[in-house]
Amino acid sequence: MIYSVWNPGTSQFDYFETNKLATKLNVEKPAHITQRTLGSTPEQAAWPLPRDARPIGTGPDAIGRVASHKSPRALGDATDNTNLAYAGALLVGGYLLWKYVVNPPRRKRA
Repeated sequence: MIYSVWNPGTSQFDYFETNKLATKLNVEKPAHITQRTLGSTPEQAAWPLPRDARPIGTGPDAIGRVASHKSPRALGDATDNTNLAYAGALLVGGYLLWKYVVNPPRRKRA
């Protein structure tokens, strides 16, 4: 199977080959793409380059599967921290609700 990896330094694709054969023409969505498809960076959407891939050349067009040297998890993907961000927003919202709605500040009379 042939993989193409974009090389920004040469503005071309580097081609890599593995001994694995493609058994299906219509391949399912990659397992590493969990939520986002639109708005993903090429590194997040590309297939991970297998470790046994060996370079076979370069060219202007992608051939085979578009891959990336880096896995999405190695890039510090922001989708990994969304639960923490939601929990923080819920905590701040709960505090503000308690402070200003449940227990509003009392105004002092002069």
